[in-house]
Amino acid sequence: MTDSTEVESSSLLNTAVNVLVSPSEAFATIRQRPTKLFPLALVLLSTMAVMFWYFNIVDFEWYVDDVLAGANLDNDELEQAREQMTSMPQTTFAMFGILGAGLGLMVMYVLQAGYLSLSSALSGSGQKFGDWFSLVLWAGLPYLLSIVGMIANILLSPNGQLSAYTLDPLSFTNLGMQSSNDSLSALFNTLNLTMFWSLVLTVLAYRQWTDCGMGKAMAIVLAPYLLIAGVWTYFAFT
Repeated sequence: MTDSTEVESSSLLNTAVNVLVSPSEAFATIRQRPTKLFPLALVLLSTMAVMFWYFNIVDFEWYVDDVLAGANLDNDELEQAREQMTSMPQTTFAMFGILGAGLGLMVMYVLQAGYLSLSSALSGSGQKFGDWFSLVLWAGLPYLLSIVGMIANILLSPNGQLSAYTLDPLSFTNLGMQSSNDSLSALFNTLNLTMFWSLVLTVLAYRQWTDCGMGKAMAIVLAPYLLIAGVWTYFAFT
Protein backbone atom coordinates (compact mmCIF):
# COMPACT_ATOMS: atom_id res chain seq x y z
CA MET A 1 0.00 0.00 0.00
CA THR A 2 2.80 2.38 0.97
CA ASP A 3 4.91 1.41 -2.05
CA SER A 4 1.95 1.99 -4.36
CA THR A 5 1.36 5.44 -2.86
CA GLU A 6 5.03 6.36 -3.20
CA VAL A 7 5.08 5.24 -6.84
CA GLU A 8 1.96 7.29 -7.58
CA SER A 9 3.39 10.36 -5.84
CA SER A 10 6.62 9.99 -7.79
CA SER A 11 4.65 9.68 -11.02
CA LEU A 12 2.69 12.85 -10.27
CA LEU A 13 5.86 14.77 -9.45
CA ASN A 14 7.47 13.52 -12.67
CA THR A 15 4.45 14.71 -14.63
CA ALA A 16 4.65 18.12 -12.94
CA VAL A 17 8.32 18.44 -13.88
CA ASN A 18 7.64 17.24 -17.43
CA VAL A 19 4.95 19.89 -17.89
CA LEU A 20 7.71 22.45 -17.54
CA VAL A 21 10.61 20.69 -19.30
CA SER A 22 9.09 18.03 -21.56
CA PRO A 23 5.47 19.01 -22.34
CA SER A 24 4.76 16.41 -25.02
CA GLU A 25 5.65 13.59 -22.63
CA ALA A 26 3.54 15.15 -19.90
CA PHE A 27 0.53 15.57 -22.22
CA ALA A 28 0.71 11.91 -23.23
CA THR A 29 0.66 10.91 -19.56
CA ILE A 30 -2.19 13.28 -18.74
CA ARG A 31 -4.23 11.95 -21.65
CA GLN A 32 -3.88 8.41 -20.32
CA ARG A 33 -4.43 9.42 -16.68
CA PRO A 34 -6.30 12.74 -16.46
CA THR A 35 -5.65 13.32 -12.76
CA LYS A 36 -7.01 16.52 -11.27
CA LEU A 37 -6.59 16.68 -7.49
CA PHE A 38 -2.79 16.96 -7.39
CA PRO A 39 -2.32 19.96 -9.75
CA LEU A 40 -5.45 21.65 -8.40
CA ALA A 41 -4.34 21.32 -4.78
CA LEU A 42 -0.78 22.37 -5.64
CA VAL A 43 -1.81 25.65 -7.25
CA LEU A 44 -4.83 26.50 -5.09
CA LEU A 45 -3.24 25.77 -1.72
CA SER A 46 0.00 27.58 -2.56
CA THR A 47 -1.95 30.59 -3.87
CA MET A 48 -4.21 30.76 -0.86
CA ALA A 49 -1.28 30.28 1.51
CA VAL A 50 0.74 33.14 0.03
CA MET A 51 -2.31 35.42 0.08
CA PHE A 52 -2.91 34.52 3.73
CA TRP A 53 0.73 35.38 4.49
CA TYR A 54 0.57 38.64 2.56
CA PHE A 55 -2.54 39.94 4.31
CA ASN A 56 -1.12 39.02 7.69
CA ILE A 57 2.19 40.86 7.24
CA VAL A 58 1.03 43.89 5.26
CA ASP A 59 0.94 47.27 7.01
CA PHE A 60 -2.84 47.59 7.00
CA GLU A 61 -3.13 51.40 7.13
CA TRP A 62 -0.49 51.71 4.42
CA TYR A 63 -2.35 49.07 2.38
CA VAL A 64 -5.62 51.02 2.60
CA ASP A 65 -3.90 54.23 1.44
CA ASP A 66 -2.23 52.33 -1.39
CA VAL A 67 -5.51 50.85 -2.60
CA LEU A 68 -7.27 54.21 -2.45
CA ALA A 69 -4.41 56.00 -4.19
CA GLY A 70 -5.64 54.70 -7.52
CA ALA A 71 -9.28 55.56 -6.89
CA ASN A 72 -10.77 58.56 -8.64
CA LEU A 73 -12.30 60.14 -5.53
CA ASP A 74 -12.42 63.67 -4.16
CA ASN A 75 -11.13 64.41 -0.65
CA ASP A 76 -14.44 63.85 1.16
CA GLU A 77 -15.14 60.57 -0.68
CA LEU A 78 -11.57 59.45 -0.09
CA GLU A 79 -11.79 60.05 3.63
CA GLN A 80 -15.14 58.28 3.83
CA ALA A 81 -13.78 55.28 1.93
CA ARG A 82 -10.73 55.17 4.19
CA GLU A 83 -12.90 55.19 7.31
CA GLN A 84 -15.07 52.38 5.93
CA MET A 85 -12.06 50.23 5.03
CA THR A 86 -10.19 50.77 8.29
CA SER A 87 -13.35 50.00 10.27
CA MET A 88 -13.13 46.42 9.01
CA PRO A 89 -10.63 44.06 10.63
CA GLN A 90 -7.56 43.04 8.67
CA THR A 91 -8.70 39.43 8.83
CA THR A 92 -11.73 40.35 6.72
CA PHE A 93 -9.47 41.56 3.92
CA ALA A 94 -7.39 38.42 4.32
CA MET A 95 -10.49 36.26 3.95
CA PHE A 96 -11.62 38.10 0.83
CA GLY A 97 -8.12 37.92 -0.61
CA ILE A 98 -7.76 34.21 0.03
CA LEU A 99 -11.24 33.22 -1.17
CA GLY A 100 -11.11 35.62 -4.10
CA ALA A 101 -7.81 34.19 -5.33
CA GLY A 102 -9.03 30.60 -4.97
CA LEU A 103 -12.43 31.16 -6.56
CA GLY A 104 -10.91 33.24 -9.34
CA LEU A 105 -8.59 30.41 -10.33
CA MET A 106 -11.39 27.83 -10.16
CA VAL A 107 -13.70 29.89 -12.36
CA MET A 108 -10.92 30.39 -14.89
CA TYR A 109 -10.13 26.66 -14.98
CA VAL A 110 -13.79 25.66 -15.39
CA LEU A 111 -14.35 28.18 -18.19
CA GLN A 112 -11.20 27.07 -20.00
CA ALA A 113 -12.14 23.40 -19.74
CA GLY A 114 -15.74 24.07 -20.78
CA TYR A 115 -14.62 25.99 -23.87
CA LEU A 116 -12.10 23.32 -24.89
CA SER A 117 -14.57 20.49 -24.34
CA LEU A 118 -17.14 22.29 -26.50
CA SER A 119 -14.54 22.78 -29.22
CA SER A 120 -13.55 19.14 -28.90
CA ALA A 121 -17.17 18.01 -29.21
CA LEU A 122 -17.69 20.10 -32.34
CA SER A 123 -14.55 18.73 -33.96
CA GLY A 124 -15.29 15.14 -32.91
CA SER A 125 -11.89 14.58 -31.31
CA GLY A 126 -13.43 12.68 -28.41
CA GLN A 127 -12.03 14.34 -25.29
CA LYS A 128 -14.51 15.08 -22.50
CA PHE A 129 -14.76 17.92 -20.01
CA GLY A 130 -12.85 15.96 -17.38
CA ASP A 131 -9.93 15.43 -19.74
CA TRP A 132 -9.67 19.13 -20.60
CA PHE A 133 -10.16 20.13 -16.96
CA SER A 134 -7.20 17.96 -16.03
CA LEU A 135 -5.17 19.48 -18.84
CA VAL A 136 -5.80 23.13 -17.89
CA LEU A 137 -4.93 22.31 -14.28
CA TRP A 138 -1.60 20.82 -15.27
CA ALA A 139 -0.97 23.59 -17.82
CA GLY A 140 -1.49 26.08 -14.98
CA LEU A 141 1.54 24.84 -13.04
CA PRO A 142 3.84 27.62 -14.37
CA TYR A 143 1.85 29.94 -12.08
CA LEU A 144 3.89 28.42 -9.25
CA LEU A 145 6.78 30.59 -10.47
CA SER A 146 4.67 33.65 -9.69
CA ILE A 147 4.03 32.19 -6.24
CA VAL A 148 7.79 31.84 -5.69
CA GLY A 149 8.23 35.46 -6.79
CA MET A 150 5.51 36.61 -4.40
CA ILE A 151 7.21 34.80 -1.54
CA ALA A 152 10.49 36.52 -2.40
CA ASN A 153 8.77 39.93 -2.49
CA ILE A 154 7.17 39.34 0.90
CA LEU A 155 10.51 38.32 2.40
CA LEU A 156 12.11 41.45 0.95
CA SER A 157 9.45 43.70 2.52
CA PRO A 158 9.90 43.26 6.29
CA ASN A 159 8.09 46.54 7.00
CA GLY A 160 4.91 45.19 5.41
CA GLN A 161 4.66 48.03 2.91
CA LEU A 162 4.16 45.90 -0.19
CA SER A 163 1.50 46.86 -2.69
CA ALA A 164 -0.90 44.21 -3.95
CA TYR A 165 -0.19 45.60 -7.42
CA THR A 166 3.52 44.81 -7.16
CA LEU A 167 3.20 41.54 -5.24
CA ASP A 168 3.68 39.41 -8.37
CA PRO A 169 7.11 40.23 -9.88
CA LEU A 170 6.11 38.56 -13.16
CA SER A 171 3.12 40.81 -13.83
CA PHE A 172 3.34 43.05 -16.87
CA THR A 173 3.31 46.11 -14.63
CA ASN A 174 6.35 44.93 -12.70
CA LEU A 175 8.09 44.05 -15.94
CA GLY A 176 7.87 47.67 -17.07
CA MET A 177 4.58 47.88 -18.97
CA GLN A 178 2.74 50.85 -17.53
CA SER A 179 0.08 53.21 -18.80
CA SER A 180 -1.67 56.37 -17.68
CA ASN A 181 -4.91 54.77 -18.91
CA ASP A 182 -6.62 53.18 -15.90
CA SER A 183 -8.13 50.31 -17.90
CA LEU A 184 -4.82 49.38 -19.51
CA SER A 185 -3.07 49.73 -16.18
CA ALA A 186 -5.54 47.27 -14.65
CA LEU A 187 -4.93 44.89 -17.56
CA PHE A 188 -1.15 45.06 -17.07
CA ASN A 189 -1.64 44.36 -13.35
CA THR A 190 -3.67 41.27 -14.19
CA LEU A 191 -1.49 39.76 -16.92
CA ASN A 192 1.75 37.98 -16.14
CA LEU A 193 4.30 35.86 -17.97
CA THR A 194 3.11 32.58 -16.45
CA MET A 195 -0.33 33.06 -18.04
CA PHE A 196 1.29 33.14 -21.46
CA TRP A 197 3.41 30.11 -20.63
CA SER A 198 0.23 28.24 -19.65
CA LEU A 199 -1.45 29.30 -22.89
CA VAL A 200 1.50 28.03 -24.93
CA LEU A 201 1.27 24.70 -23.10
CA THR A 202 -2.47 24.53 -23.78
CA VAL A 203 -1.95 25.21 -27.48
CA LEU A 204 0.70 22.49 -27.70
CA ALA A 205 -1.50 20.04 -25.82
CA TYR A 206 -4.54 20.80 -28.00
CA ARG A 207 -2.47 20.19 -31.11
CA GLN A 208 -1.13 16.91 -29.71
CA TRP A 209 -4.45 15.61 -28.43
CA THR A 210 -6.54 16.50 -31.48
CA ASP A 211 -3.80 15.90 -34.07
CA CYS A 212 -4.44 19.23 -35.79
CA GLY A 213 -2.11 21.86 -37.22
CA MET A 214 -0.43 24.50 -35.09
CA GLY A 215 -2.38 27.31 -36.76
CA LYS A 216 -5.73 25.68 -35.95
CA ALA A 217 -4.66 24.92 -32.38
CA MET A 218 -3.60 28.52 -31.83
CA ALA A 219 -6.79 29.90 -33.38
CA ILE A 220 -9.06 27.72 -31.24
CA VAL A 221 -7.23 28.06 -27.91
CA LEU A 222 -6.41 31.76 -28.18
CA ALA A 223 -9.68 33.00 -29.72
CA PRO A 224 -11.51 33.84 -26.45
CA TYR A 225 -8.46 35.56 -24.97
CA LEU A 226 -7.89 37.67 -28.05
CA LEU A 227 -11.57 38.61 -28.03
CA ILE A 228 -11.47 39.65 -24.36
CA ALA A 229 -8.23 41.60 -24.86
CA GLY A 230 -9.70 43.31 -27.92
CA VAL A 231 -12.90 44.35 -26.14
CA TRP A 232 -10.92 45.53 -23.09
CA THR A 233 -8.60 47.60 -25.27
CA TYR A 234 -11.53 49.05 -27.22
CA PHE A 235 -13.27 50.29 -24.08
CA ALA A 236 -9.96 51.54 -22.70
CA PHE A 237 -9.68 54.01 -25.56
CA THR A 238 -13.35 55.00 -25.89
